[in-house]
Amino acid sequence: MKKTLSFIILTFMSSQSMAEEGTEVSIFGGYRAGGELENTDTGNNASFGETNSYGVIIGTDYGARHVMEFLYSYQKTDLTDTGSIPNSKLLNLDIEYFQLGGSQIWDGEKTDKFFGGTLGAIHLSPNNSALSSKTRLSMSFGGGMVYKFTENIGLRLELRAYLSSLGDSSAFCGPNNQCVVVGDGFMTQVDANAGVRFRF
Repeated sequence: MKKTLSFIILTFMSSQSMAEEGTEVSIFGGYRAGGELENTDTGNNASFGETNSYGVIIGTDYGARHVMEFLYSYQKTDLTDTGSIPNSKLLNLDIEYFQLGGSQIWDGEKTDKFFGGTLGAIHLSPNNSALSSKTRLSMSFGGGMVYKFTENIGLRLELRAYLSSLGDSSAFCGPNNQCVVVGDGFMTQVDANAGVRFRF
C-alpha cells in the first residue's frame, strides 16, 4: 500500500508540472459487480464477490475539451466457485487497477459531461501469502457527469466498465504448483461511482 500511495503522489506531482490549463483530482467510492473466471481444470465458473470499491483519478487538461487521466481503483473481495453446491469460497483477494488514458469533455454552466477510456493493468493479489499474485493487461471505458458546486469543487458521478485479458494461464498457485484456479479468457467488471472532483 505504501508503494501504491507513493506512485499516486508522484503521478500527481508530474501532472501538476504538465498542466497548461488546469489539473483535477477526483476521489471516489462505488460499488463493483461482475468478474468471472473459467476454471478449465473443473469446468466450473469462479466469480468475484460484489463489493465496494474506491480510488482516485488525476487529470491534466490538454486542449479545450480533453483531459489526460491516471486512474487507480481498489477492491477487496473474494473468489467463489459457483459450480459447486453449496458454493464454496476459494480465497480472499485484493483487485487493483492502474491505468492511463483520457476523456472528452462536454462542458456546461453547471454540469460537465464526459466519456473516455484508459489502458493499463489489473493486479490480483490473494490475501494468502502462500499463493502467487497476477498482473494482466486491462482497459476501461467510463462516462458520466460532474455537477459543479463551484468552479473548483464538483460532484462526480460515473459508470465504468473494466475489461481484462486473463489469457490461458494458471492463477493463484502455491509453492508446489497447486493452483486454486486455472483462468481462461476475458473478465469484465462494472463500477457505479460517486465522488468529489477538485479542480485547480
